[in-house]
Amino acid sequence: MMSAMPQNSPGGSARSGGEYGEGGPYASLCAWLYDVDQYGKSSRMRATAASPHPIPMETVAPGETLHVAVDDGQNAHKTERHRYLWVPQAEGMASNPVTIGLDVRTGHWAIRNSGRTNTLRVQQYGLSAVPLPPGTAIPMTGVDVAVWIPVVPRERRPYEKGEAFRMLILNVKEAPPRASGAHTRLITAPTRSLTSAKQEALIAYFGLYLSWPPLPAPHVRQQLEVEEIAVVNHLEKTPNPKNWARNRHDVLAGEDGLFTAADWYPRLGGAGRSLSNHLAAFYRLLELGTINLPRVRRWASGLQVEPYVFIDK
Repeated sequence: MMSAMPQNSPGGSARSGGEYGEGGPYASLCAWLYDVDQYGKSSRMRATAASPHPIPMETVAPGETLHVAVDDGQNAHKTERHRYLWVPQAEGMASNPVTIGLDVRTGHWAIRNSGRTNTLRVQQYGLSAVPLPPGTAIPMTGVDVAVWIPVVPRERRPYEKGEAFRMLILNVKEAPPRASGAHTRLITAPTRSLTSAKQEALIAYFGLYLSWPPLPAPHVRQQLEVEEIAVVNHLEKTPNPKNWARNRHDVLAGEDGLFTAADWYPRLGGAGRSLSNHLAAFYRLLELGTINLPRVRRWASGLQVEPYVFIDK
């Protein structure tokens, strides 16, 4: 899935023989930046002197190249086919760590680590992040993707091991078209239909995974955490928060739980198994497209369980 970047960099003209460039039916890319401090709190980055927007954000059309670059006043580098998200200098961050362009052969936007030192992390919505070493590229296979750019924390306490990042959020409005001339048969599985009880339970227990922008270290909530959030936000269900949380747990961990919903293979443990063992099935539902960001937003609002998931709209 990850490979060294070919000599033609993203944004090259398809008409001149490069593999990146204008792609006809391909969707535009939207990109914006967040700061993530050493405590895991994220906030949108502020505008810089070189940025024309209130927050650093860009819309990139096929045939254009996006650069995340340090704000050094080099606006002269901006051309018709090159767009920039300018960020303030930060210790540990390369001057131009990320370059993105459309690969017209596959229809995917390609994310390149164009720095020379730090490994980046690329994370599709709801899934685990994967490393992206310097000089390599990876396709943006989902419609919502985050790129973690490590920086040295502004304030570091003694013996503290927290990490800080600039986080690039990427979004395309639709999946890329299928490649023509494929030599293998496309194998697909239908998205699953989830009941409202399963939707509610997924958000209650897996809300940290479903939050966007993503959190540095999400975990599956324990029953006590689900109860506490319900009490604090006045979301108690009858007969009491403890039984409500237990019932939601049973929806996912019981015989008709996540493994059944995802048509996944491991079915060991019976009704008493732990939700933390259901991550494989949870990831499978994300890969199938049963769970995605627009649906989670709709489920959380419609079922009135928004306090369990953190989504910047």
